[in-house]
Amino acid sequence: MKHFMFLCLAASLLAACHESIEDRAAREAREYTQRYCPTPVENNTRTDSVVFDKATRTYTYYCTFSGVMDNADVIGRFRQDLHERLVSSIRQSTELRAYKDAAFIFAYVCHSAKNPQKVIFSDRFLPEEYGSKK
Repeated sequence: MKHFMFLCLAASLLAACHESIEDRAAREAREYTQRYCPTPVENNTRTDSVVFDKATRTYTYYCTFSGVMDNADVIGRFRQDLHERLVSSIRQSTELRAYKDAAFIFAYVCHSAKNPQKVIFSDRFLPEEYGSKK
């Protein structure tokens, strides 16, 4: 009987410590931001933060465009190409696999380096677009 009670207690403690995929996403986004952001500028882009919104199940990358990318006209001309490159990146990412399997929405919000209040690119990727299994 004591062994049965111990097993029940151990099972309930393990179940209580299990982190949901939403909690994991929020924690990992927060940890990534604290550890790496802002990232160094690469290809005229810097990642400022990563945030997960549990209510909408959206994993958002906040970035800043600089140099030639810090131009709304340039972004407008290459918007479709940028969209395709980002969705391809999501599809190929092994780091995002659990989140893709959970059918999260991925979003990118990119601000201007010259005018940080100005959003010059914003895009969302739904599970059906990046090929979620759900």
